[in-house]
Amino acid sequence: MKKLSSVLVLIIIFIVVSCSSVFFPQSVGTGVKKGTGGGQSVGNSYILPEGSLSQEEQKRDYDPNENSITLFARGDYSSKYFRIPSLLVTKKGTILAVADRRYDDVADLGKDKTRIDLLLRRSEDLGTTWSAPIVVGPGAGNDPGDRSKSYGDAFMINAHNGDIILGCIAEPGIQDKNPKGKTVIYRSRDDGKTWNEVYSFLPSTVPNAKRGFGASGQGVTLRYGVNAGAKKLMFAFFQWNTSGNLSVTAIVSDNDGSIWQPSGSVTPSPDNNIDETKAIELSDGRIMLNHRKGTRVGGRAWSISSDGGASWTYQGVDPEVDDPGNNADFFRYEYNGKRIKTDKYILMVNANAKPDGKWFFTRKNHYVRLTKNEFADGNGTATGKYAYSKQLVNGGENLYSGYPTITVLPDGSIATLTEEAWQTTRPPELTGDAGGDDYDIVFRRFNLYWLTDGKEFVDYNSDYLFQQPQN
Repeated sequence: MKKLSSVLVLIIIFIVVSCSSVFFPQSVGTGVKKGTGGGQSVGNSYILPEGSLSQEEQKRDYDPNENSITLFARGDYSSKYFRIPSLLVTKKGTILAVADRRYDDVADLGKDKTRIDLLLRRSEDLGTTWSAPIVVGPGAGNDPGDRSKSYGDAFMINAHNGDIILGCIAEPGIQDKNPKGKTVIYRSRDDGKTWNEVYSFLPSTVPNAKRGFGASGQGVTLRYGVNAGAKKLMFAFFQWNTSGNLSVTAIVSDNDGSIWQPSGSVTPSPDNNIDETKAIELSDGRIMLNHRKGTRVGGRAWSISSDGGASWTYQGVDPEVDDPGNNADFFRYEYNGKRIKTDKYILMVNANAKPDGKWFFTRKNHYVRLTKNEFADGNGTATGKYAYSKQLVNGGENLYSGYPTITVLPDGSIATLTEEAWQTTRPPELTGDAGGDDYDIVFRRFNLYWLTDGKEFVDYNSDYLFQQPQN
């Protein structure tokens, strides 16, 4: 009888583990709990998609520490390492998560140490279950010694017609070699299932650029003010100039992503100390650029344009944000171009740590911030810009926290895709290089109630998004 009981226990354990692998694939976290609101009609006949939180669930904590899943773990999918997350929610409500598959080494493009290509996973239930990975583009090939086919550092943008744009940079990336890396644009017309290359350009087509790339994560769909109705898309191109200085150029499409042209540029730092840059549009059509600074200086700086990116004014360093010299990300608190609360809410995510001149070992402690006044009406150097700032991961001050990206789901909940590692297998004394960068790529989901410590919540009966026609 005891033997039979033991066998039954083992069978039950096997079933539980097997089912977990179905519902929470590749997860070393707790998994993303499925909301119970899917299929309900709320507001003005707004149908909540599968996985949405119910109204009652929106009125209590939906915590990113309890709703996380590792989408790309070290060792998955024939790759030792993954880096550089990109995250987007399509017009149909599908979440797309992309990362560099860095097969044999964490090194960047152009370092001649590893093949790199792009893997994408899709979720149609707001993050609870995910597809098997899809290779975007041709893949890096099967020959470990051939790095020439590599590409990575993806960013994504929603086109106005519902297609998705994905940009990346080809080998040798930003390394100072010939030929210089080119930017390649892919397009999906079927909600991220298949992708076709539709455009490419070399840095030589950008004024004064010797080399450069579009910052990974997200570009921006321009919708407001002078940009309204123009089918404009944009991403920020960070470049090393032929003069030796650093600058940023707005790369803009006026035809929903078919053709891209350089627009205005800004040299945003008198000390020539900038790096990857992100763009965010304000509700009146002005565009702000947020610039990463170097690891010796840290912090983040701002520039602004009032003419759709044709000209830019550098504002200076944000006095309210610590940053160790890392990438960051921004997203309007809206879905499919429709605001949820007022049109002044914008989200930000970055590593909240002081700089010390190092890379991986100083990048810790992702924080999510929410401005309710559009960064003091577009004044990046003002104080009082952030209504809420909250640590994303409990104990994050001890969590290696690399590149993050952030977006908003069709029920008003919020998602991040972040590089995370509690410990590294690559200390500098063993690797002979800077060490680290051996992250997992982790998806987290949370609601406004959690972010604001209960001060605000998504209200399906009154919030703007849910009163508008769906299209």
